[in-house]
Amino acid sequence: MIDIHLLEQFHAFYECGTLSAAAEQLHTSQPALTRAMKKLEEDLGVTLFVRSKNQLKLNDTGIHAAEYARDVLDADRDFEAKVKAYERRLRTISIGFCAPVPQTVLTPILNTIFDGMTISADMMDDIEFVDRLKSHEYNLAVLHEDPKDKDIYVKKCGHEDLFISLMPGDPLTFYPEIHLSDLDGKSILLLTRIGFWMNFHKDKTPNTNYLLQIDMDSFFELSQNSSYPSFASSYYMSRGQEFKGKVTVALADPECHTDYFLACLTSEKEKYKTLFDRINETTIL
Repeated sequence: MIDIHLLEQFHAFYECGTLSAAAEQLHTSQPALTRAMKKLEEDLGVTLFVRSKNQLKLNDTGIHAAEYARDVLDADRDFEAKVKAYERRLRTISIGFCAPVPQTVLTPILNTIFDGMTISADMMDDIEFVDRLKSHEYNLAVLHEDPKDKDIYVKKCGHEDLFISLMPGDPLTFYPEIHLSDLDGKSILLLTRIGFWMNFHKDKTPNTNYLLQIDMDSFFELSQNSSYPSFASSYYMSRGQEFKGKVTVALADPECHTDYFLACLTSEKEKYKTLFDRINETTIL
């Protein structure tokens, strides 16, 4: 069995072209590298180098051996990466959230059920979540639509309604109902990391100037103390986080009223049975 470290030194010599350059790259001495090259020849039982008084060069066998060494080193790195990745998966629950509210509600539940494991969470539009579950990039996902896929096990875990908060004198407050299209052309405060909510309104409000806010606290402060309209969630409103002095009105568009579904691979539903038993249609509400 050839020592992998000998192959690393051998390939470094092949890439660098000289003992001095390879020794510098490897942070070793030329005599130590010379001994390593000699040992590799002895272990293989073949001659790899053409030696002269002041020069060491690879012969034809050496050149081919260096190319094979590169393949072995690549395979070694791939082996190590895959083993470590598998080990991380055993200790990590990866979950994709399609919106902030499900992440807020479910993260404490996940931490309780999977105590001692790392919870790795993404929050984005859920258009690729089914594919990510099937490729094992995610163990779990929260979607805003039931994918109707036999390979995906889902359970409804809640609901959220979207509202718009306006100044009392805004003409829209007198409308019998407000649609997204009624907001077109306004300047509206909006959080940046809101998952699928970020794109759902753009077709109906192409002329709206969205004033993007990264920080949740800054968003709430600006929404409370400025005249700009801002979106509001039924989840936060039910917990008393309405904007004082503003009129908050429900949006009539169907897409502003969404259910949430917790999902995993059907083949893995028993693995997450405790979690699915814990949640129901009113967990996110």
